[in-house]
Amino acid sequence: MAGTAIFDLDRTITRAPTWTWFLLHVNGKKPLFWGQLTLIILRMVAYKLRLVPRTSIKEAGIKTLKTHDRAQLQTKADAFVANILKTGLRPGAVAAINAHKTQGDRLILVTAAVDVVAKPLAHALGFDQVISTRLTWPAGASGPVLDGANCYGAEKQRRMAQAEAAQPFAHPIYAYSDHISDLELLAQADHAIAVNPSSALRRAALTHGFEIVDFDTPPSLSDKQDQSQ
Repeated sequence: MAGTAIFDLDRTITRAPTWTWFLLHVNGKKPLFWGQLTLIILRMVAYKLRLVPRTSIKEAGIKTLKTHDRAQLQTKADAFVANILKTGLRPGAVAAINAHKTQGDRLILVTAAVDVVAKPLAHALGFDQVISTRLTWPAGASGPVLDGANCYGAEKQRRMAQAEAAQPFAHPIYAYSDHISDLELLAQADHAIAVNPSSALRRAALTHGFEIVDFDTPPSLSDKQDQSQ
């Protein structure tokens, strides 16, 4: 019976987080950017110390994109995604996505990554739906700003609930993530898979009985058969 497979993106499907690398891809040749990047890194440290909200990190990064209109940024995002598709994916994630497609499962990507990156990547991998951080270009603005909240933590859960209300998720539901911020998403799934998990998620996975996988290696044939049962 076809179900629903929900995947996080950064460090679940990809080997590395996409946001900082995307900013480097777009701005790396601009001398001014390196000073901006230092400020972003300091903001990351402040977030770890709980001095600033996580959204402020995303907003600081978005400010470095202010000279790009939507078409320009999408062109650069498409090139960035092409590079990820070549060398930046965990092979086990690709195998799992393909296995779910073969089963006829509805594939949903839910991520804090910005839409200009998340949507083309999801399309290339065959996802049916994308829930991501949205950018918008207000009239008269010099560049993009956040359209709503950063799709992380509680906001990710809110957006998932909104998507399920619009089109209920068929069971069984599979959920894949590497990070403790997705604990609620994993706990609500019929099959929770902790992918190369952070230390905090690994501890939680052992407590909750989640499956723990290494997606740097493709699953064996027997693993795929077990997943389809």
